[in-house]
Amino acid sequence: MDRIATIEQGIRRTAQRLPGLPETEALLNRVIILTGRVLAAHVDEVISPYQLTDIEFRVLLSLFSHADGTAGPSDLCAGLAQSPATMTRIGDVLVARNLVTRVLNDQDRRRMDIRITAQGEALVREVLPRMFDYTRGLYKDFSESEKTRLLAGLKKLFAQLTFESGGGGPADHPTGTHS
Repeated sequence: MDRIATIEQGIRRTAQRLPGLPETEALLNRVIILTGRVLAAHVDEVISPYQLTDIEFRVLLSLFSHADGTAGPSDLCAGLAQSPATMTRIGDVLVARNLVTRVLNDQDRRRMDIRITAQGEALVREVLPRMFDYTRGLYKDFSESEKTRLLAGLKKLFAQLTFESGGGGPADHPTGTHS
């Protein structure tokens, strides 16, 4: 039996013991979490030949996306949902591999920014085509309208989770009622 069917059965059994359980919503939560974990494992597999973790690669991509290849640590923390301590650790690893450098900020000499190196940029350019192939293959059976609807639904869910929509997030529910 596949993992989702097993989860679905467990939710049905729980609903029999606890009437009122929102079965569809609980299944959605569990499938989204499972999908995220499996997707992360697949991405790790694609980038593992380059001795990169997912977050290290995302830092390099974030820097690569800036025209000058430079960003402040706080900007990286916010954009990648990482703590300053984690960003420092990741920066240390990437500096040691000569993929990024720390440079003084042009406007505020007290602040250090992170800049992708030529070697880091070359690595991104090497890895991205593999990621393109993986990503295209992952969504090959989805029509453009299905991808658009899926993305819109996930954005709407994310907004609920992060209170961007003005309510309906976890704070609006008693502790222990989420699935």
